Parts: sequence; C-alpha cells; structure tokens
Amino acid sequence: MKKALSLMLLLCLLGASSALAAQNAPESVAGITIGNNVSTVRSLLEMNSETSPWQEEYIRRIGLKDMEGYKGGYIVVGNCKRKDIILRMKLKYADGSMSFFNKLYGKIEKQFGKPNDWRGNPFGTLKVWKWSLGDADGNVSLILQHFSGEDDSITRGNSIRLSRPSWIEQEMECWDMTHPPVKEKPIPAKMEGMKWFMPY
Repeated sequence: MKKALSLMLLLCLLGASSALAAQNAPESVAGITIGNNVSTVRSLLEMNSETSPWQEEYIRRIGLKDMEGYKGGYIVVGNCKRKDIILRMKLKYADGSMSFFNKLYGKIEKQFGKPNDWRGNPFGTLKVWKWSLGDADGNVSLILQHFSGEDDSITRGNSIRLSRPSWIEQEMECWDMTHPPVKEKPIPAKMEGMKWFMPY
C-alpha cells in the first residue's frame, strides 16, 4: 500500500512538473511577442521591407530596425487566418562571438532544459540547437544559431528564432482554401527529349 501511494505521489509530481514546463514555453524576445498584432511593434519595423516570400503568400515578412544589443532581423505575420498576428521572429545579436553564443546556450538550457535537436555542420562553422516546447496554445520552436563560415545564404554570427510552426501551417491551409490555384496549361517544350532539361 505504501509503495502504491509513493508511486502515485511521484507520478503526480512528475505530471505537475511537466505541466509547469509546458506552460513555461517562451513567446517573446526583446519585447516582440508571438500572438501579438504587428501594431504592437510598429516602431521597431522597417515597413518598406514588407514582402511575401515566393510561393508563401499566406505570410508577410517585415524587417526589424537595429536595436540595442541586436543587429536587425525580421518578423513573420499571418496573411489569412491570423492576419497581422506575429507567428515567427528572427533576431541577430550584435555580439557574434562564440563566447556569447555559449553564454546564451547555457542560460536557455537552464531555463528550458536540453534541446531536442542538433543541426550543425561537420566543419564546426554552423552550430544550431533547437528546442521544441509546448504550452496551452500549441507548439513553440526555439532555435539558437552560430555561424562563422563564408556562405552568404546563412546569417553570420549569433541569431535566435522563435515561432509557432502549427500557426504557420494553419495560415498555409487557410490561404490554399481561400485562394485555390488557377490551372493553366504549361508552355510546351521547345526542344525534344532530354535536351529540354539540360544546360547548354
């Protein structure tokens, strides 16, 4: 009987700590909060940079001005189900050093536990840690990245990303339902066989 009570108590404690961890999922970085309307951070935005990425009309991306301790970045807002609501953000830290990255990692790990995923490269120039966290509103993705390589397509230095992937998926589904694709006949090939697919 005592063993059964001890086991029940342990399970309750574990359940409570899991629930607490789930409610502890982050929503904000530097005063920008996922789920808030874009109007709450308008003074931080480069509004003339607003654009929808190619084939992603269901979202809009807006650049961030430099803030103290940060060197730019962007937010992503919904364009359908959650129109003008912040769904994702990426901020680049002004301090691009490895020591700052390690300091950030230590503090994030202490607050949110071990990351769920490692996405670095074998050369050591790209270090990416990803946390997948949950709360009452769904899943939250937190990514901490350091890059010291020469690839222009990857942000150099240190950056952090925060998003609700399920909300972004819902935006895409909403857009597809309200904007069905127009079926057009493709332009016919101008060369025969494999020539049409080969560089020349």
